[in-house]
Amino acid sequence: MSSDQNADLDSLIVRLAEGDRSAFTAVFQILRPTLLRLCTSMLKNEADAADATQQAMEKVLTRCSQYDRKRPALSWALAIAAWECRTLLRKKSRRRELPEEHAPEALAEGSEDDLAERQLMSAAVDALGELSAQDRDALIATFWEEAPSVSGATLRKRRERALKRLRDTFRRLYGLN
Repeated sequence: MSSDQNADLDSLIVRLAEGDRSAFTAVFQILRPTLLRLCTSMLKNEADAADATQQAMEKVLTRCSQYDRKRPALSWALAIAAWECRTLLRKKSRRRELPEEHAPEALAEGSEDDLAERQLMSAAVDALGELSAQDRDALIATFWEEAPSVSGATLRKRRERALKRLRDTFRRLYGLN
């Protein structure tokens, strides 16, 4: 997402929160692809990712009045999507459902690793929400294959600085040395 789209998203969420339902379609079109990529990366299953994205979009659109205007709308929406992914994973875990490609013994061996990965993903999304829009744009362009607003050496330097800030923020939030 470009910084222009982030600014547009922030203003559209504010309009939606104030009752302007004409902003609904624009918010949906901007947010859905990004949320779907996040859910797909967390859940590793397209059908589950689509379900989680749908639930996240519903919550974003119905709870827009709770949006804190001081924070970026994208990080707020990503946190909601990550929550929906974790909720879906907990439900599947309780029902002892496994994706078809996993063998029954994979649950016992991989469950701690999966839990650690989900917790780490949640922590990373929280830390990402603390970064500036320019830093988020550089990281999103790098890791989610979005079209960057800059290229070449500028993108590499922004990515380097954004990764350093992300590491520092993560350490500050979670007390790691």
